[in-house]
Amino acid sequence: MRRKIFTYHQLLLVLLTVASISCSKSDKGKKPSDGRSRQAIVVDGIIVGYSEYERTITVPGTILPNEWVELRSEMAGKIVELNIAEGAMVRKGQLLARINDADIKALLQRRVIEEKLAADDEQRKKRMLEINAISVQEYETSLNKLEAIRADIAQSKAMLEKAEVRAPFEGRIGLRYVSPGAFVSVNTTIATLVQDNPLKLEFAIPERYASLVSNNMEVKFTAGDAQTQYPAKVYATDAQIDPETRSLKVRAIAENKSNQIIPGSYVRATLVFEKSPRSILIPPRAIVPDMDIQNVFIYSQGKAKRIQVRLGERTGTTVEVIDGLNAGDSLIISGLTSVRDGMPVSINIKQN
Repeated sequence: MRRKIFTYHQLLLVLLTVASISCSKSDKGKKPSDGRSRQAIVVDGIIVGYSEYERTITVPGTILPNEWVELRSEMAGKIVELNIAEGAMVRKGQLLARINDADIKALLQRRVIEEKLAADDEQRKKRMLEINAISVQEYETSLNKLEAIRADIAQSKAMLEKAEVRAPFEGRIGLRYVSPGAFVSVNTTIATLVQDNPLKLEFAIPERYASLVSNNMEVKFTAGDAQTQYPAKVYATDAQIDPETRSLKVRAIAENKSNQIIPGSYVRATLVFEKSPRSILIPPRAIVPDMDIQNVFIYSQGKAKRIQVRLGERTGTTVEVIDGLNAGDSLIISGLTSVRDGMPVSINIKQN
């Protein structure tokens, strides 16, 4: 019985020894893995270089006439003369309409006759005063009467001027709102007068550009749906920043000799602030934002390297990098959702 037990333990020991040797050989066939061997991902990139860059801003605006006025009479009455043709050009001072002024003219005619009689009386009494034939008081009475009549004449002439509506400047007549024979008040608009050459552009720029705007700065604009660009020059800015919109109102002047631009049109105005021949411009897709920090990845010694950058102006296709990148850097522009700082990468340089 003891002989059988000894044989059983011997057999168990042999099996354990064989299993240990087999596991040891299996482990020797495996390579050690320390987690440092990662396969490099393939990304696209561009070589950073300098470009010529125009710092510009494009803003919406409105075309304003150089001058605009609603033509109205200074006195109420019936229109007896109307020299207004819609769309016609008129010169400064041209008579456009006249209110019935017959009673004023009759009064003026009477006052002119009275003036002649009073002037003769004043001269006669002046000679009599020189020889002491009358008192000073009598002479002054005749003189005051003459001056009062002349004041009445001046008033009548002023009333005649108010009865006339004349063009205050050279321009184009708009739409007419009354007809000959109509009774008008001082609030009745007879027609509009517009001076459409030159024209004014009015637009607003953000506060951060306010210090860069100056008189005679060149502006390019398109009007309405047209693609043609027209030149203009800044001639005035508002005296203060609008506290509600945080913008500065700017006006520019533009020629309109062909009358192709209509006042009131919507415009897009572009201002060029400066030209820089050594600007670094990169595609917007290369930017990796992290909260308020802007980053990019460059290729360095086979690995991706994260760089914090400071950005300038943006356009539809480029972003200006003010600080952080240098000419000659290999900028990674694809696979940025997978790239991490220090990760091995294989870069495929594209034409910038």
